[in-house]
Amino acid sequence: MPVPDLSPYAAALDAAESPAEFSTVLNALLDAVRPFLNEAIERLAATATWKGQNRGAEPESPSWLLRGAASSIASALAMASDADLKILRAHYDPSPDLRSLAQQARAAHAASAPLPPPGQQPGPGRPRR
Repeated sequence: MPVPDLSPYAAALDAAESPAEFSTVLNALLDAVRPFLNEAIERLAATATWKGQNRGAEPESPSWLLRGAASSIASALAMASDADLKILRAHYDPSPDLRSLAQQARAAHAASAPLPPPGQQPGPGRPRR
């Protein structure tokens, strides 16, 4: 399987002017490399199990390392997709400022809560009626 030419994607990523454009190019790049990387994942996993050498394999053995390499490639694809989603969310759907929301809630509650009449407040050590 031939390796895809990634230079057009690099140029398009550099030229992207908004997170949406960046996301579009990043997804096109991932779509272009995914078949090649999936093939690499399958080959590494198959190599790790060659002649049953993976059965009872110790950590850091060749079989263990090959399976780890396959898993790392799959994780890299998932992480790139996750990063793309986080970039878009941060720009187009940012999380609310929790401190500001808490202050607004306290202010709204203080403004709407009626004040008890003076001298009628039960306090610590004062009996309730």
